[in-house]
Formats: sequence, structure tokens, C-alpha cells
Amino acid sequence: MAIPLIIDTDPGVDDAFAIALAARSPEVELKGLTTVFGNVGLDLTTANALRLLAHLGRTDVPVIRGFGGPGGAADVHGEDGLGGQAHTLPENAEGIRGDDVVQFFADNLKPDTVVAAIGPLTNIAHALEAGIEFPRLIVMGGGLGLGNMTARAEFNFWADAKAARTVIRKGNPIVVPLNLTQRCIADTEFLANVDPVLSNLTGTYRAYLARHSEQNMSGREEGILIHDAVAVAEAIVPGTLHLKTHGLDIDDEGALVEGKHQVEVAEDCDWPALRAFMEQRLSV
Repeated sequence: MAIPLIIDTDPGVDDAFAIALAARSPEVELKGLTTVFGNVGLDLTTANALRLLAHLGRTDVPVIRGFGGPGGAADVHGEDGLGGQAHTLPENAEGIRGDDVVQFFADNLKPDTVVAAIGPLTNIAHALEAGIEFPRLIVMGGGLGLGNMTARAEFNFWADAKAARTVIRKGNPIVVPLNLTQRCIADTEFLANVDPVLSNLTGTYRAYLARHSEQNMSGREEGILIHDAVAVAEAIVPGTLHLKTHGLDIDDEGALVEGKHQVEVAEDCDWPALRAFMEQRLSV
């Protein structure tokens, strides 16, 4: 039986790969995308979520508009969040299906529902503060002694540190940190193999690839970091990532620090196997 999955997202190039992976995986029933500000502002992340679903032939999946804030990664993901290529994706005739994200969670979270939060955690924190419990919550964010906005703070947690603190303390999340995702590089061979199927989506990552190459962000080989797809893979096939419990908290900068809250952290995976899984799903 398919696992009900909701993706809380701020598309975003790596979000696009994550959404495509979920949309093409029969193990999950994609129940909705809830949008949040992040890589760019909320209007753009919501429009991008709609266009991505239309491109993937999944206009059946509802998009719920969540909470806004300042977009902070246009230099990485492009001014439109999709490498300047959002306009090449089709319009979604369905439009958004609502703008009360907390109520959407309340109505749709069942005992077997998984939520993958791959942007800033504002929507998730509001739901937790409203008393909503997440049966299984997978969060892409943070880093153990590692950051990409500051030396210690990762973007999703940095963008709303208060929300990240709420999630760590109340949400019982599985955290998929930079320490793992920066080792998961979608190399140029991978990108070439998925190019024929994802078609217009591949245009979205070219500026992202150039940015990574310019800054040598991968540090090892030519390719892009698909942080969010790593987290969504764990939602699709539980056990994909190797977890270890840590005592953690969040400081005012949005950095993970030692604390009393017991949090499962994804520390490792079989990247060659996971890469092959992603490539198979995204190239058929």
C-alpha cells in the first residue's frame, strides 16, 4: 500500500528533483505540496510548485500556499528559483487549492502519513504550535558543525531559526543534514541520463551547476547537490538513510548545537545505490 506523502517545499532547483522523484515513485501517494518562502519569495515558490506539477503531469496533486518571508537564495537558484527557466514550464490550470496550511495538515495527517520538509520550517512550526502531531517528519536541514550560510548554520534552519528550534524540540524529526547531502553529488553522467525525461527541468539546473563549479561546492567532482531529493528518498523507501540519535537543539543563528532533545540524524547512506535508484525513477 502506498505511503501518503506531503512535501513542504520552497522550489528551488533541488526541490524540483525531489518533487519529480516523489511524483514518479509508486511507493508513495503524493497527497500535496505545501509551499513556504525560502529559495525565493512565497509567490514564486508557489508558482514554481504549480508549474513543476504541471510539467510532471501531476495536476491532481494539490498545492497549498503556506507562510511567507524573505527569499534568500536567488544567487544560487536564480531570480525565479528555477534557474531563470520557470517560464518554460507549463501553467497549472488547477491553481492553488487553499492557503490555510495548518488546516491542510490537520485534515490530511493520518497515522501513516509522512511529511518531508525540504525548505524553511515555518509551516511545520506553526502546525506544531497549533497542536498538530506529525506521525513521521523528515527534515532536510542543519549540519553537525557545518553550515552554508554561516560557518555553522544551514540555509533552511537559518532562514527561520525560531521555527527550526520548535521543530527540533516538538516535532520528533528525522534530520537529513549537510554532512550527508554534500556527499551526494548528482554528477554530469547522472544529469545526462535524466535529461531526456525531465526535459525542461534540466534547464533549471544549469545555473545551479555553474554556481557549484564556480565555488567548488562539491569539492570532488563536477555535478550538483540534490539535498532535498536525499531526504525525500527516505520518505519513499524508509531505511534508505542510516540514522543515529543525537542530543540537539538550535541556537539563535539556526545552527544545530548539543542539547537535550533526542533527534534522529541521517549520518550515512549507500550513495551509489541511492544514485541508481534516483536515476532509474527520473529516467523512465
